[in-house]
Amino acid sequence: MQYISWVISGVTSSPSAQPYGYGYGPRPAKDERSPGSPPDGTEAEKPRPEATRSGNGSELTAEQKQMLSELQARDREVRAHESAHKSVGGSLAGGMSFSYQTGPDGRRYAVGGEVSIDTGGGGDPQATIAKMRQVIAAALAPASPSAQDHAVAAGARAAMADAQRQLSEQQRSESKAAGEQAEPEEQVEKPQDRAARGYAQQAEAAGGLISLIA
Repeated sequence: MQYISWVISGVTSSPSAQPYGYGYGPRPAKDERSPGSPPDGTEAEKPRPEATRSGNGSELTAEQKQMLSELQARDREVRAHESAHKSVGGSLAGGMSFSYQTGPDGRRYAVGGEVSIDTGGGGDPQATIAKMRQVIAAALAPASPSAQDHAVAAGARAAMADAQRQLSEQQRSESKAAGEQAEPEEQVEKPQDRAARGYAQQAEAAGGLISLIA
């Protein structure tokens, strides 16, 4: 079974930012999302005693127990995956939300999740570079990043490379401007230098010898 791993929604005030959505395969037919539950699904994280009966009170069959075991494992996997994204994403990450499937015991288990993260530019090249590094780290934070996680990281790397080019051009322009300002001004001949040059010319005309008198 494959489900949604995480979503980059591009939550940002930047008008140039575009929303990104990545799915991790189709959602199961019984997938449920409860609009009244907390966005991070914390109510499903409470310790649960081992279920031995179905939602209607009957004993679970071997097949139902196997299904329940798979749902419980998936629930743990999804929560750990999304928690890793959110933890490393820090202030760039929004809240976690989960999709649920009701198990044979009548309880809901997380089978898919979403985390929003701001992927807009940082305002200047240096800020964008720092921001994209955090986006990349958040995308690859889970123990087993999905194909979509790698795609998000690749997009952030491209944005970071573009910002690095902009920063290099900016630094070259600043260096060129500083070099031009540092060039020496055209030397102006001082009166005493002009007099000395005239004296030398006279001496040369007289015989080419210059006497230095202390």
